[in-house]
Amino acid sequence: MPVSSIEEECLKSLKAKPMSVSELAKKLNVRRDFLTGYLESMKDRNLLDLVKVGKANVYIVKEGRK
Repeated sequence: MPVSSIEEECLKSLKAKPMSVSELAKKLNVRRDFLTGYLESMKDRNLLDLVKVGKANVYIVKEGRK
């Protein structure tokens, strides 16, 4: 999957429902450790917010993003 496709699919999926890295990796059929790098990059660019729920990192689309 090309980089832009991964980011687009992440945003599309997370707009529908906040998900943990594991949930999202399973949905997109990619490795969790691979996806984490993309999610961190997107968080650093203010596209996503990160919420800790127990041990899980749950990502949500930053408010104001369409």
